Amino acid sequence: MEKTVKILSFVFCFIIFGIYKGQASPKYLEIEWKNGTEAAKKIMTSEFYYDPLDAWSPFGNDIGSDTYYLYCDWKKEHPKKDIKKFIDSQLSDLGYLGFDISMDGKDSERLTRIVRTMRNEYIDLNMIDNMIISLAFSQLFLEGMIDPEVKLWAEAAFSRETVYLDFWGDEKEETKERKEREDRMNQLLGDLRKA
Repeated sequence: MEKTVKILSFVFCFIIFGIYKGQASPKYLEIEWKNGTEAAKKIMTSEFYYDPLDAWSPFGNDIGSDTYYLYCDWKKEHPKKDIKKFIDSQLSDLGYLGFDISMDGKDSERLTRIVRTMRNEYIDLNMIDNMIISLAFSQLFLEGMIDPEVKLWAEAAFSRETVYLDFWGDEKEETKERKEREDRMNQLLGDLRKA
């Protein structure tokens, strides 16, 4: 029994060390201001960009964080491929390969009809939008620029998110959370346009 406990303790320590070693891997640039490109350092100055727990940060929500790491891997493997291929693979993984990412929120009735066909309605749209917004800021952070096409997709994502601001609060009463979300989106959009 004592031998089994020692072996299990060793295995547990080995697993924990392996997890720690993987997280500390130099494979990815840690999302910190000091690691960004010069352009990112000038534009992405707010602390929320580097807060992994800030759900409204491009990298703080689950989809945004995943997008950053997936894009790092994809860019290393496909340095010259069209970015649309990356987006298509991500949309396919989410189950929405045919979604028109250039559609903005100007025709809110059309957007609402499309969102109603989604499995989780606005939640799925928000995942798509978070992915695109994260991609734009990932490019800025890693490469110092945002592809013009990605910038247009991100602007469309912000426009779609504006249609659903009521999701973040009561329609009759502007809640603190809704106001914070709106302010954050406006700041992110302003920063996106500086890139």
